[in-house]
Amino acid sequence: MSKNSSEIDTNFDSDEELLAEFGDLWDAAEGLWDRYQDAPAFERYVSADFLEVARLLVKLREQAFVFLEWGSGLGVTTIMASRLGFEAYGIEADGTLVEHSEELADAYGPKARFVQGSFIPDEFEWRPADHDEVNRTVIDLPAGYAELDMELRDFDLIYAYPWPNEHTLYHSIIRQFARSDALLLSYDAREGTEIVTFGND
Repeated sequence: MSKNSSEIDTNFDSDEELLAEFGDLWDAAEGLWDRYQDAPAFERYVSADFLEVARLLVKLREQAFVFLEWGSGLGVTTIMASRLGFEAYGIEADGTLVEHSEELADAYGPKARFVQGSFIPDEFEWRPADHDEVNRTVIDLPAGYAELDMELRDFDLIYAYPWPNEHTLYHSIIRQFARSDALLLSYDAREGTEIVTFGND
């Protein structure tokens, strides 16, 4: 079952002060992008609509507690989730971005935790017949779950930014390793935000 964010009633009024603080976080992340956008670490980095994602995280606090960001980049969404009360983690392939994330977390959300690695579990079985296409997702690194001492099924909310044609791949990973009641919140620059559940597949 999926539902576009435009169909979901979100109320952010009680969090306006925190939203203002998020503005400082967003500005800091934009400053890092302005300074380092030509560096190799930022080759795959793409920003999301942080305001839209923040509003959805507020709504999802009623349904989930343990949050994981796949390909966490500068860690902005993980930090927001942490500040909103989630137990929040991010897995990122690039070590430089992990370092930037930790610096931002120190300033804006010190409970957020980041590790370097792949978000694809090492035991994942590729199924080409199911259209498990890889566009730009890094697949040649060990998974980051061991460093967290956790498994994908320990998370009830997963946030991801699929590259074009990779939605099926991400869904396959969740079907194989996540809890049946896990939620996938995804952001696509072309299609916007979407929340997907897999329990009724």
